[in-house]
Amino acid sequence: MGSSGSEPKSEIAQPKARPVRPKSKVLVAVVIVLVLVVAAVAGAWAFGLIGGTSDEKVLVIAMSSDVETMDPAKTSAMYGPPGMIYETLIGRDKTGAYVPGLAESWLLTSKRDTDYPYNATLDLTLKQGVKFHDDTPFNSDAVKRIINYYSADDSWVQYEFWCIFGCQNKTGWPDAGIWCKTDYTMTLNLTWADVALIFNLSHLYGSMMGPDALESDGLDNYGTIGHKVIGTGPYKLSEWVAGDHITLVKNEDYDWGASWYVNKGPAKIDKIIYRVMTDQTARLAGFDSGSVDILMQVPPNRVPTYQAQDDVTLITGPGQGTYHVEFNCQKAPWTSVPLRLAVCYAIDRAQILDTVWNGIGEEGVNYLSPVEPESTNVPAQYNYSYDVDKAEAYFLEAGWDNTDSDVWLEDADGEELTLHLWTTNKGEDVSMAEIIQSQLEDVGLHVSLTQYSETELRSRAAAGEQEAILFWYSWPRAEILDWHFGTWASGGSNTGWYEDDVFDGYVTNWTYAETEDQFSDNATAGHIRLLTQGPWATILFWHQIVAVHDHVTGWYVHPLGQEQTIDIVDVDIVN
Repeated sequence: MGSSGSEPKSEIAQPKARPVRPKSKVLVAVVIVLVLVVAAVAGAWAFGLIGGTSDEKVLVIAMSSDVETMDPAKTSAMYGPPGMIYETLIGRDKTGAYVPGLAESWLLTSKRDTDYPYNATLDLTLKQGVKFHDDTPFNSDAVKRIINYYSADDSWVQYEFWCIFGCQNKTGWPDAGIWCKTDYTMTLNLTWADVALIFNLSHLYGSMMGPDALESDGLDNYGTIGHKVIGTGPYKLSEWVAGDHITLVKNEDYDWGASWYVNKGPAKIDKIIYRVMTDQTARLAGFDSGSVDILMQVPPNRVPTYQAQDDVTLITGPGQGTYHVEFNCQKAPWTSVPLRLAVCYAIDRAQILDTVWNGIGEEGVNYLSPVEPESTNVPAQYNYSYDVDKAEAYFLEAGWDNTDSDVWLEDADGEELTLHLWTTNKGEDVSMAEIIQSQLEDVGLHVSLTQYSETELRSRAAAGEQEAILFWYSWPRAEILDWHFGTWASGGSNTGWYEDDVFDGYVTNWTYAETEDQFSDNATAGHIRLLTQGPWATILFWHQIVAVHDHVTGWYVHPLGQEQTIDIVDVDIVN
């Protein structure tokens, strides 16, 4: 089953060279005392002793971890403060539609036969009157310098701009490059008309950073604590204390808000303080005391409490990804495709969704969130479901059967099947793992559970130490499959160590796609290939859950996830 001969075929000719990418630098009596400490600190924050004066509007947001860096060229975790500091050339509104950002308009043109330039182009007209926080003018020269920075060999997002310079040794079209026609009009001369380029210029990994700051600080320093963080956005970085807080102050000069914003700027809130609170008890205590205005990543067991409170609004929205059990595909016995598929069909997703998540989210039937056509276009027979009979058939195909009088599955040598499953120490992750443990034991697997911090879990998985981990991701476009399953990313973002030439071929084809249909056809085919191989057993399509005190107005969750800039200038604090 899942043989390459039965896979959907691509209609796009495969280029001679496959893209080579850098590995992502992804990664990542006591309770009473803690609550008392939080309450004491809360009083100080509330009375303006820390972080603000009584006449300022100060918004406090709790984060579960510190920001690694605010340079998109060095991180795979761009959310939170960077979304207030930076803006992008192309925006996404509350419906997810592409809208003007720092570029008033754009036009992607396929290959031409006559007029110069002879190859594909992206023409951009930039917004005028914009400046960076350090007063550097925002113009075509600045954009060129930023894109050149992103395209450097040691930038992990250089792949986003390969269509300009070419893959591998940057051997692209002879005229490829960036042409600054005027201060506010420019043309990207492309090697091919990459349809992903519009998307790449619309999320925080394509942020417009201050080019003077980039060049003076350099790739090793810019965006880190003690160094420069410069954007064009409605907020500026004021203070960053490692492991404690990040303070932003409003950009008084900001008056170029997007066309769909009601308020063009400056922002209504004077200061935003992101408090780093790694302990969940502390985060909840801070929110409940009122010293925290917005609680991100609300644990699902807290949902009924906040739903019952008149002064709290619970906001939910798609998370653009999955929770899943991720197998180490190079560690026996999980090298077996039928064995992995058996687990995929042995999980009762509805029970997990209802028991742990209070019904918030959707059953995870495949590897891409339902907002993506490459998820919904997958024929039903490839999607996973709870099917014990199918699971038992796959166990038998993999060589595991209950051959004695107990309830456990054995191989031909009589060794009983065991899955060592690692999770983070978050409450919902542990709860999901315990249900999975029970469900798999019902069909004959021993399951052992081990908890790690999120950073240690990902580090150990990247080193290949695990049999399986329970984890999640968020991203609103299908090329994320390459980051999790591409051979090039093994030991980096591909922590399941899945390697498959058939899948890599689909990736090559969608990388060079010049139309959305070509991209989608190949991404769907690649997705189906993965589903027949079972490197992940998906659990659910997770949703964002945010709790907001009612004195905060205008806050929302972006439909395309946390890596988008949001309309913060219309957010306010009212009495």
